[in-house]
Amino acid sequence: MALLFSSIAQVCRGFGLQVSAAINAPNQSAVRVLIGTPSVAAPGEGDSDHRLNLFFFRFETSGFDGGILPGDPWLLRMHCLATPFCCDEPPTPAGENDLRIMGELLRHIHENPVSEMTVDGSTFMIQTIFLNLGLDQVNQLWSTQGDTVYRPSVLFELSLAPVLPRKATIPGPLVTGLGVNVRAVRLRPGEGLEGIEALTPVVRPMRPDTASEDWAPALALVNGADGAVLQAVSLQLGSTALADFAPRAWLAGEIGSSVALRWESWEKTTGWQAHGPDDTVAIGSPAIDPEQAPNPADLPATALPFTNRPGQTMLYAVRSYIRAADGAHVSVRSNPVLVNLFKGAP
Repeated sequence: MALLFSSIAQVCRGFGLQVSAAINAPNQSAVRVLIGTPSVAAPGEGDSDHRLNLFFFRFETSGFDGGILPGDPWLLRMHCLATPFCCDEPPTPAGENDLRIMGELLRHIHENPVSEMTVDGSTFMIQTIFLNLGLDQVNQLWSTQGDTVYRPSVLFELSLAPVLPRKATIPGPLVTGLGVNVRAVRLRPGEGLEGIEALTPVVRPMRPDTASEDWAPALALVNGADGAVLQAVSLQLGSTALADFAPRAWLAGEIGSSVALRWESWEKTTGWQAHGPDDTVAIGSPAIDPEQAPNPADLPATALPFTNRPGQTMLYAVRSYIRAADGAHVSVRSNPVLVNLFKGAP
């Protein structure tokens, strides 16, 4: 029976597949990329294939895990020793073939310092960092490999590799407003809450720095009914305010850039869930300034995911672009806008 394919094993295999694709060129001798100890990967008598072994031997915490919960992803740093085991291919000796494979591995790491990997359906960015291998460390590592002869090796770190829990922590809802109610009479639970007036956050001017490649759009809602600019609002079910609420998305950034508007709602058993499909809209303003709000009719309309039950919804804009450094597809999110629907006191 096969063992569970853990998240750490998925990262190691994913890196091995990337390395294999990078160093194996068409019309050249194939190189097998193995994961294990050098003593196991070392070719025996009669073996004639080229091998590159990846030995993951050291695991460390990231240093940023002091406040994580048992259900949160745990990020680790993994040290890997890469060792080629090549054979003679006259007129090229095995030692030179070792250096050819090592050179291709170093080229791949240099050209692709950050790679995207999918682990249990989630995408993580894994960085490869070249490390110096001291003589003492070389002796310590190879002294544990029995009679295996030392081969040229390189050491690097993969970070940050995720350890994913079987049961993830469900994040809670967010705060949309604060309210205070002072009474001189002790009340039973649930009584007297209708006197609380929630204070929502003040919307301040926002101007994304579009000169930076990774700029994120800014977002606010403009109520089509009264022109109010909002980043959080609480509305009572069945109220006139909810019936008249006509949200329109005010987006700021590089004018003409396309972004996706995405609604999510918080569910008690599953946490934040997306409501699709996304609406693709174009940014029409370089900045958001509540003192100079546009005409709501000039902004794209967006509908709440639901209005028939209590709950909390969140709207944000997603901008996708191709990073110039490595051609990776990257998505960045705007600030969230919260809409809280609550049931009034009976």
